[in-house]
Amino acid sequence: MKQGGDTAGRDEFFESTDLSANMEDYMETISLLASRNRVVRVKDIARTLKITMPSVTAALGKLREKDLIFYEKYGFIELTDKGKRVAELVYRKHSFLKRFFGEILRMEQSSADEEACRIEHHLSPEACRRLYRLVEFHDAEHGSEREWTDQLQNMMEEGPLSELREGQTAAIVKVLGDSPLRKRLIDMGFRKGEKITVVKYAPLRDPIELSIKEYRLSLRVEEARDIIVRPLEHGRHRRRHGKE
Repeated sequence: MKQGGDTAGRDEFFESTDLSANMEDYMETISLLASRNRVVRVKDIARTLKITMPSVTAALGKLREKDLIFYEKYGFIELTDKGKRVAELVYRKHSFLKRFFGEILRMEQSSADEEACRIEHHLSPEACRRLYRLVEFHDAEHGSEREWTDQLQNMMEEGPLSELREGQTAAIVKVLGDSPLRKRLIDMGFRKGEKITVVKYAPLRDPIELSIKEYRLSLRVEEARDIIVRPLEHGRHRRRHGKE
């Protein structure tokens, strides 16, 4: 097992910026634009954040007051040394959170990026440090003789049968509840490890036609929600609307 290195150095990545969520977004955007373009303009920031240029100008004035940017009206925007440090803090936090959602929780990359954007401004430095260490621990253990990371990733793939898309095959993990329906489903062959395929959804997506053990049957969506499955394809492929 790999060990973590300089914990104190990593902890510095997650100190508070003392900026609002909106101001952190501006700092991250300016930094990213500066890495791609020779200069950063107000219109570039407005286009990226999908807001008006007057709103950008007002925000830039506040950032300049905090000594985070160099900016004169109608001029280019440049980060100060202090601003570069703050932008780096914001970017590092977003990057590791995207990894957390994508690599550990196994979300699609676009969704992982969106979730990181939503949560990154609201976590305390201590929460960030702990999540970061979890990501590091996962990376260190993954691929070793320990199997818990594979088990974790398999578990993250699990979900209700009702979320599979048409034509998708999955392995049954468990049937929830203790109702007569559960006993009936088990008697019908809905047991752990059995393969089940979604043949098609009705026009209004209810009921669902399924194939299991070489015969076909239909279940209501409400019933299918109690059947937890793991898709057999690599990666997360569940869809909420049946078709691609």
